[in-house]
Amino acid sequence: MTNETEIPTSALALSDPSRLLLPAVLLVEDDERLGAMTQEMLSEDFQVSWARTGAEARALLSGAHYDALVVDRRLPDVDGLRIVRDLRAAGMTTPALMLTALAEVDDIVAGLDGGANDYLTKPFHFAELQARLHAMLRGFAARTATIAIGDWMLDTVSSRIEDPDGHGLTLTRAQAALLATLAASPAHVFSREELLREVFDDASEPNTVDVYVSYIRGKTTRSIIETVRGRGYRIGSPEAD
Repeated sequence: MTNETEIPTSALALSDPSRLLLPAVLLVEDDERLGAMTQEMLSEDFQVSWARTGAEARALLSGAHYDALVVDRRLPDVDGLRIVRDLRAAGMTTPALMLTALAEVDDIVAGLDGGANDYLTKPFHFAELQARLHAMLRGFAARTATIAIGDWMLDTVSSRIEDPDGHGLTLTRAQAALLATLAASPAHVFSREELLREVFDDASEPNTVDVYVSYIRGKTTRSIIETVRGRGYRIGSPEAD
């Protein structure tokens, strides 16, 4: 409880590969003691990365996918709510919980209106934070079982995708997982290495991603996945066809 040393997620994953299956959470908290304690407690159920500033959080978000965010409002370089607002403006739907000492009703309303999914005021119990994160992720998963990709609809449970006219076909699980990963962060350009880690065995050949992108385009439409030259792929806008 009192250990103030950050626990590297990579080290935990190497010692226990099953941890790679845990939801990835980005904790944004500038208080060293609270941040270390929160990371340690949440690491029982989540893979936790810890950013101390808004700039560090933005850098991590640009390079990795997270299943949930826990964001303090009073950061040294930016209001944490601005991070959430910018993500929503960019089309990212990653669930976010605001963690803050600002407990007035107006502050809570501003946080929720600004794009936060939940709001927990300090001081708090770690058990409550864990429970709220689990509940938030369950609710998000239920809402996103069907994902809109332009005018196409992907059902991540059945791996079935429908075109704008309602005609459907079934993708393989890997194809559906690739599309869902891209759609979860529509503003992010995923490198082949990222997609290998997120969707496939990262020991697979790099061209595995290219092959699956080609399969998906062949079954649906080319514009469903956009190629960003020299960088990788991001979700496309198939309604433009």
